[in-house]
Amino acid sequence: MEISLSEKAKDKSLKWQNYALVLISALLLAFAFPPYHLGFLAYWAFIPIFILLEYVSPKAAFGWGYLWGFLFNAANLYWLTYITWPGAIGAPLFLALYFALFTFVAAIFRQHLGRKAVFWYPFLWVAVEFVKSLGILGFPWSTVGYTQTTYFYLIQFADVTGVFGVSFWILCLNVVFYLLLRDWRAWRRSLVYLGILALLVFLPWLYGKLTIPGSQHFKENLRVGVIQGNIDPFEKWDEAFLARNFAIYDSLTEKAVQQSPLDLVVWPETATACYLRSRPEYLERVRHLVDSLDVALLTGTPDYKFTENGNYDAFNAIFLFVPHQNGIQYYYKMHLVPFGERVPFSEKFPILEKWFDALNTGAGAWTPGTEYLLFDLPGTYLQKKGLKIDRYSLKFAGLICYESIFQEQVRQFVKRGAQFLTIVTNDAWFGRSAAPYHHAQIAVFRAVENHVSVVRCANTGVSMFIDPYGRVLKETGIFKQAILSASVPIQKKKTFFTKHGDLFTYFISGVAGVEFLWILMSRRIKRAEKAA
Repeated sequence: MEISLSEKAKDKSLKWQNYALVLISALLLAFAFPPYHLGFLAYWAFIPIFILLEYVSPKAAFGWGYLWGFLFNAANLYWLTYITWPGAIGAPLFLALYFALFTFVAAIFRQHLGRKAVFWYPFLWVAVEFVKSLGILGFPWSTVGYTQTTYFYLIQFADVTGVFGVSFWILCLNVVFYLLLRDWRAWRRSLVYLGILALLVFLPWLYGKLTIPGSQHFKENLRVGVIQGNIDPFEKWDEAFLARNFAIYDSLTEKAVQQSPLDLVVWPETATACYLRSRPEYLERVRHLVDSLDVALLTGTPDYKFTENGNYDAFNAIFLFVPHQNGIQYYYKMHLVPFGERVPFSEKFPILEKWFDALNTGAGAWTPGTEYLLFDLPGTYLQKKGLKIDRYSLKFAGLICYESIFQEQVRQFVKRGAQFLTIVTNDAWFGRSAAPYHHAQIAVFRAVENHVSVVRCANTGVSMFIDPYGRVLKETGIFKQAILSASVPIQKKKTFFTKHGDLFTYFISGVAGVEFLWILMSRRIKRAEKAA
C-alpha cells in the first residue's frame, strides 16, 4: 500500500535533510584542517552544499549558508574559548556571513545557469575567500588551501598562484566528485570526469616533483637556533618574575651554543617581557650574552616611542642584536590582532576603545607599525663566522604571530630582499588545542609561495624549521622547554608569486565578478521584458 506524505511532512523531511547536509559539510571541512592530518576530507567537504544548492532559492541558500558557516567556524575556532568567550561567539557569527554570501550568489548562478552553475562554484569560493582576507578585519586563518600543508608535492604550484590557487584546486576536485556522484549512471560522461580527476591530481604532483630539488641544491646555509622558553604568559609580566625569565633564556641560549656553533639565535614573541630599550640593566645583560657567545640574537620585545603631544605609542616589536655592535635593529608589528591587540577603527572613533574597556574584553592598545623593515646580518659578521655566503650581508624578515597568516604581507618582505623568514609568536593563549598546530602549519605556505626558509620560534610551541619547499625539517611539541637548531637553506631566486602576488586570485575573482554582473543584468532585462 502506497502512503503519500502531506506537503507539510515533505517540507519537514526536506528541512531535516538540509540540516544533515550542512552539518556533514561543516564537520568534513573542520576536520580537514591541521592538526588532524585529514586534508583529503576537503576534496568532498563541499559536495553536500552543492546538493543543497540544487533546489533552494537564493534567500533560503543565504540562511543555510549562514548556518553552515557558523557550524564550521564554531568547530574550527573553538580554541577562542581559551582566550575570550565574546570572541568565541562573535567570530563564528561574523565569519559565517562569508559562507552565506557564497551560497547566496551560487544559488543565483544556479537559477540562471541551471546545472552548469556548478562549474562556477570554484570561482565564487575563491573570490569570497580573498575578500575575507582583506582589510583590518581580514581573517584568512581558515582558507581552504591550508588543509593541504602535509601534501607538499601537491601544493608546489602555490609558488605561482598562492594559497588561494590551492583553494581553487580543492573546489575543482569537489566539483568533479560531485559530477561523478550526480551522473554516475552515464558511464561515458563518468569516464570523462575520471580523466579530469586524474589530471587534477597528476599535474600538481608532477609540478611538485619537478620543482622540489635535492638537499644538495642548497649551497648557502645559516646555522640557526630557536629557544622555546615555555614561560607562563600570565606569570611572565610579573616584575618579580622578570629576572627569572631572563635567566631561563640566558641559560637555554648558552646551552644551545654549546651544543652546536650558531650564527643566529631566536627568542619568541615578547620574550623579554619588559620595555627592553628603557631597562638598562636587562639591555646590558642581553648585549653581554650576545658578545660573550659571539652569536646574533633576535628577540620579541615591547617597545615605545614618544609622540609630539607628549604621549607615547607602544609597539609589539622585534629587536636584533649583532655581536660587538651597539645599534639595535628593530621591526614593529604591522598587522595587529583585531580586538586582541587593538580595537579596530579606534583611532577614528576613540569611543570604541572606551566601550571595549568597559566590557573588560582585554583588548590591547598597541600601535601598528608602518614599515617593511628587514634585518641585516652584516658581511663583516658573516665572514668572521666563516660562512660561505657569497654576498656582502644577509637580509631576513621578522614576522610576529598573527602576521604569518597574511600572504601579501609576507610576499612584500621577500620582494624587498628577505632571504629567509623568522616568525616569533606566543601561542600559549591557545592552550592544548588544535590552534598551535594549525597556526604553525600555515607557515608552510609562506615557504612554498616564496621559496624561502622559515624559522618559527614559539614560546610554548610549535617551534619549527621549514625549508623553501614547505618540508618541515624539525619541530617541537607544545608546553615544553626546547632548544632546536638547524642549518637553514638560503634561497636566491624569487618565485612568480613573489614577483607578481595574487595575480591568479585577482583573475579568478574578476572573472566571477564579471559573470555575476552579467547574470544580474540578464535577470533585469528579462523582468523588464515580462513587464512590457
